Amino acid sequence: MSSTPFGEHLKREREMRGVSLEEISAATRISTRFLEAIEADQWDQLPGGVFNRGFIRSIARFLGLDADSLVAEYVLGTKGQAAAPADAEPPAEIPRNWRPLIVAIVTLVLLLIAIATAWFLYHRDWGWVTARWHKSSPAAVAMPSNGPAPGAPAAPGSTATSSPTAESAAPAADALTLGIEAGKSADIKVIADGKTAFEGHVAAGDAKEFEAQESFEVTTSESSALLLELNGQTLAPFGTPGQPGSVTLTRNDLRPTGGGGHH
Repeated sequence: MSSTPFGEHLKREREMRGVSLEEISAATRISTRFLEAIEADQWDQLPGGVFNRGFIRSIARFLGLDADSLVAEYVLGTKGQAAAPADAEPPAEIPRNWRPLIVAIVTLVLLLIAIATAWFLYHRDWGWVTARWHKSSPAAVAMPSNGPAPGAPAAPGSTATSSPTAESAAPAADALTLGIEAGKSADIKVIADGKTAFEGHVAAGDAKEFEAQESFEVTTSESSALLLELNGQTLAPFGTPGQPGSVTLTRNDLRPTGGGGHH
């Protein structure tokens, strides 16, 4: 391995490509303060742990470098200097002001299930009665058909019509994918498109992935414990370290996927 410090090596790769720190910051949403600290090997100025590795992966992708190799070089070069601080205290509970909202959501879900069950039973029983009436009614048996039977060839001179449902169905929008990696233990809650996708405790090193069509809401008892990636794009830490926090993510939080940063 080269004796060149990791930050200096990364800076050299960036300058060889003619890319500024501001360009990397705009594309990856990593602040220039963090980028300068990485190139200066000032690891005490960074969040540490999974956040540092996430930053380096994003920088490597933008510069066209091998992300796994660069992260391995970072780990070997820092030798634990940038490790995330150990848990000094057990994670705090999710703030109490969330509890009434959770109770309301559970109640609403149970009510919707009850309504759906009643609707299904009603239409099932009514459909059975209607089918029995049609089967036993002479008028129904004698009633002429208004069109050819399904699968029968169309009469000469007639124009076959296709079902508008299949033709008019619009393609579904690409799903949003949220990746979460825990740098240390915390209680988290993830709501995808208004529905609870996960609520519970995660330990350091745990990784989870969720999908949604419109939005995610993430709440945690420790803001600096989670590394978030939206559709593969690393997001900056949210909230105050050591304090509970929450964030809402939509398609507006995705940066444009244009060309690389090479010049």
